[in-house]
Amino acid sequence: MNNEHYLIHKDDYIKHIDEKVLLYMMVQQLTFQIDKLTPTKKNEALRRVAKRYSEMIDAMFQTWGIPGSYLVFSKESDLAELMENELIAPEDAGYIPCEEVCDDECCCDCCGCEGCPYAACEDDEDEADNEDEGIDDFAEAMAELSAHIHSIFGDSVSVHIIVE
Repeated sequence: MNNEHYLIHKDDYIKHIDEKVLLYMMVQQLTFQIDKLTPTKKNEALRRVAKRYSEMIDAMFQTWGIPGSYLVFSKESDLAELMENELIAPEDAGYIPCEEVCDDECCCDCCGCEGCPYAACEDDEDEADNEDEGIDDFAEAMAELSAHIHSIFGDSVSVHIIVE
């Protein structure tokens, strides 16, 4: 993945962990029940496969970093270290929440509130009028993209587009 970053909702992350735990427990329960069968020639292959699956699921579980206490108590607080190691807050990745930028007055289409790092100064606006109209088309397309993203994720999401 080349160290690409993605945003995931916390509830989706917890659901993903819960599903891993459920699958782990299901495989372990099945392999345990198969191991309890009386060994016969007919179930020899099944018992061998179950033993191998049990070893594989244990090895996989170890790589997931899910604490054993979570298996027993399912307390979200038990996942704190795992979440700290696997997740990054949007702010830590360079995203700026709107309320920190504009004191809830704009965000950021931009109204030009004082101190807003996304507001263009008036001198820049005069120069921009003389540039290609293609820039206006690009800005309009980005505004539409931003509106679409807000319609999906809500108004509390800040959209920052960096063009290099």
